[in-house]
Amino acid sequence: MERQYTRLDEARNIIDPIIKEIRDEESKRGAYVHLYGVGLIASWIALKRGHSREIAELAEIAGMLHDLLKYVDRTEDGDDHAHKCADYAREYVLKRLTSFTGEELDMIYSGIYNHMDKHIKGHWFDEIIKDADAAQHALRNPAEDYFYQVPRFQQVLTELL
Repeated sequence: MERQYTRLDEARNIIDPIIKEIRDEESKRGAYVHLYGVGLIASWIALKRGHSREIAELAEIAGMLHDLLKYVDRTEDGDDHAHKCADYAREYVLKRLTSFTGEELDMIYSGIYNHMDKHIKGHWFDEIIKDADAAQHALRNPAEDYFYQVPRFQQVLTELL
């Protein structure tokens, strides 16, 4: 069977060149590890929770974009970074995606915009992105208690095992 070109490929074709332009090699590595890690975990969570493959695809894209601005502009790491990351994603990536409906783009935007509100139960799609972000932080080094002991990650771990 031949591999098909998907909407995820369309998104990666826009995101990859942005990451490749990051001058600092450590930041570039961090971007690939964290952003693509959150994307993969978000896709898995969506499927595990019974959502369609199309929703999993949207979740993966939102995960890949959720902190992109933090890596592009290392000064963007404040309390409102999620909102700035969402605006950056809309301006530099989402506006260029041609295979998505406005509703789908809004869903991706919302997942990025709300990913830091981990103490607030929000829209089910936003919760996928929050949970994936928490999981990637914990799984990048499971021996480190700081992220591993976070209740949100422990709930996701219990749910997915």
